[in-house]
Amino acid sequence: MHPADPMLDTASQRSATGMDEGARQLILNTLQGCSERTVVDGFLHDSYADVDDYTAAVKQVWGQDAATDVGLAVVGTANEQSVIPSYDDARKGEAVANALLLHMPEPDFRLAVKRAVQERDLAVNPVDRINVICKRRGIPWEFTSADGFAWTGDAEVEELAMRPALSAVQDPRLAGAKHNFDAARAELATGTPTSLRQCVHESACAVESAMKTVLSQRGVEYDERDTAFPLFDRLVAAGIVPQFMQFCVLGAASPRNKRAGHGAEEPHEVDEELAETVMASAAIAIAYLQKLLP
Repeated sequence: MHPADPMLDTASQRSATGMDEGARQLILNTLQGCSERTVVDGFLHDSYADVDDYTAAVKQVWGQDAATDVGLAVVGTANEQSVIPSYDDARKGEAVANALLLHMPEPDFRLAVKRAVQERDLAVNPVDRINVICKRRGIPWEFTSADGFAWTGDAEVEELAMRPALSAVQDPRLAGAKHNFDAARAELATGTPTSLRQCVHESACAVESAMKTVLSQRGVEYDERDTAFPLFDRLVAAGIVPQFMQFCVLGAASPRNKRAGHGAEEPHEVDEELAETVMASAAIAIAYLQKLLP
């Protein structure tokens, strides 16, 4: 731990918090004119019958520990409120809704905020404040009213990988790669174990699609059934890509084959850090491959 700098404030010296309870509360505070109970109602609507149904779904998807955390937070808060005679039902409901929002799996919190911004008549547009909070708390997500939260990674990953890739896939010739890359970003935002595996899979597919586009545009034949490594070999054989770029271009392929592809060796072990890294690797590869188009 580095000694504190007496010339700087506490917040600027604190380590990144991620979307912890404090950060979530700050984000909820931006939703002016929308109660936290309304945020929860919008999240549950047409997806879960009630909080118990939601908790059962959390157990199925995220496991018993996550479900227990949600259940204890909700029940504990309800019990605390019940012993305060001055609290009416509305105030108790708000407290329980707050507990649920602060303890639900992070992808669900992001979705709840997205729906509140899109579907509720808020007093003030919260987008700018949410993004300021994300930057100050070291949260690797960017928020827009249209799309909700999109993963950016840390500042260097955002600047050097994600933004160049998002620009590259706007090339109409890379429509296939854009479809897969957009899907990978959406799966990462969903954040369930299944979607994280799919994020890795779609990331690798995006690179494969980009390689096929380069080969096609350069007039080099390939088999539509070719996967990442054969496609890269064709790029090398045609003199389009040097062999030493293998690890840069194929960075997303090996994790897909190990963890997320069909017949993967370890199909049930993809955490968020792995999925984020694979998608960033795919972003770098796509930005590079786009530069090779004629």
